Amino acid sequence: MPPGASLAFYDRIAAVHSALTSTRGNCLLDDPPRRAVSPRLRRAGMAGFAFSARATQQVSAFVITLLAARFLLPAEYGVYTLSVVFVMFIQMMTYTGFYHFIINDKAEDDAVLSTSFWLIVGLASGASGLIALAAPMLARVFDAPALGPVLLLLIAAQPLAAVSAWYTAALLRRRAMRAHYVIMFAQNLAALVGGAVLLWSWQSVMALVAFRYLRVLVGLVLYFAVSPDRPHLRFDPALARRAMRFASGLYGAKGMEFLSRYSADLLLGLMFSTAEAGLYRFGSRIATAATDIVTSTMQAFALTQFGAAARADGDLAAVLRRFTGTITLLTGGVAAVIVVLVDDVVTAFFDPAYLAAVAVAYAIAVRAAVKTGSVLIAPALAAAGRTGAVMSFATLSMVVSVAATFGAAPFGLVAVAWGQAAATMVLTFAGLWWLRRRTGMRIGGAVRAFAVAGALALTYGAVLELGVVWIGAAAGLSPVAEIWAGMALAAVLAVPTLFAGRALRVFTLGVFSG
Repeated sequence: MPPGASLAFYDRIAAVHSALTSTRGNCLLDDPPRRAVSPRLRRAGMAGFAFSARATQQVSAFVITLLAARFLLPAEYGVYTLSVVFVMFIQMMTYTGFYHFIINDKAEDDAVLSTSFWLIVGLASGASGLIALAAPMLARVFDAPALGPVLLLLIAAQPLAAVSAWYTAALLRRRAMRAHYVIMFAQNLAALVGGAVLLWSWQSVMALVAFRYLRVLVGLVLYFAVSPDRPHLRFDPALARRAMRFASGLYGAKGMEFLSRYSADLLLGLMFSTAEAGLYRFGSRIATAATDIVTSTMQAFALTQFGAAARADGDLAAVLRRFTGTITLLTGGVAAVIVVLVDDVVTAFFDPAYLAAVAVAYAIAVRAAVKTGSVLIAPALAAAGRTGAVMSFATLSMVVSVAATFGAAPFGLVAVAWGQAAATMVLTFAGLWWLRRRTGMRIGGAVRAFAVAGALALTYGAVLELGVVWIGAAAGLSPVAEIWAGMALAAVLAVPTLFAGRALRVFTLGVFSG
């Protein structure tokens, strides 16, 4: 990088930090004073930037998955994915409970942030220690000797990752969404480049471990450079007790969600081998690489808006309706693109051994399109102050998902994936009903939004499939060329679909207002 460019970069970081520090508020969401920008254009720009930032995370994971599938056998990749399941448990716990408390609590900022820092880091450290003690036993249970060392190395980074979670919650509390996504974009871009170089040159499971360390460390440096918040020694016992009461239901719910989400990986690893677990996780990664861009991005906005509405005693039902329709339409459209094009993607870019995962990817894409209930239930109930109800619903979700996995596991990977999709569809409607039962929240608008948005997404997918088939038959394209043609057609068809969603009041840019 030329010296001038380097100085410009650091000047920009300093300017962002100064702006955050001076206002301690929404400065990164405000329009520049010298230029008038309409709210609609500002929200559209924010939406585009948020999805771009989240997309870099999925692109990074997709590229690393592609390289891993090129250089590693399914069994080797399966060892890594099984290790990541336990790492994800810790990460899921750090991004809930105390994390939600930071965003929702009405106490003054410094007390909430300082006390919650020690709670989050302590939780991650304790969970990491317990999994470290269990690592040798887990390696024996899964009959995978390499699992123990890989797992120990991965969980050692989780206390540091918990610090990043605290920084993220602090920015969301201040509604500094732009700063949040600037950091996310830079972190994911650095991880993409560094991870690709590592795996290309090292070609081992340890390169994947180094990739995760790189991502954590880059994120910490960026948060420290940009965020005005710093952890302090201040710890308020009364506030900590309130945080624990608030968080207990959410932590129980997240544990149940973990079992629901990863039961298939664990059962396949136990009942078959790490190769089957690797294929299932590969198919899931291919399908969720794009859908998670939508759900993760929208969940961050939902947390912020539900929390803001709760602090202002606003209408939570209106927030629920607009997020339900928008999430369903966007995830449904992305899932349709995956179903239409995933076969060509795997054929063009991956080892033939991974073709067995294509049918899994179909089912996981459909599951992502109908998971609106599980995306919104935690922020909605937390905003309503009913975190215990989150735990109850998560228990139900876990029972349904695990039962579906157990029932389908004897019939193979594809049956497990479709069983999970069916269970998720049932749980979305159950989640909306649970909200009404526990909070009295009106859900009629959300149910209508889900149905209309789902119908629009199905129509979009059917037209896209017909178009891709016609293009392929008429032009005789190679798989790679057909992928590009399909992506171009998907982008063209997305425009009238979104306009139709807006006309039917199931899609709105208002969800991106921060």
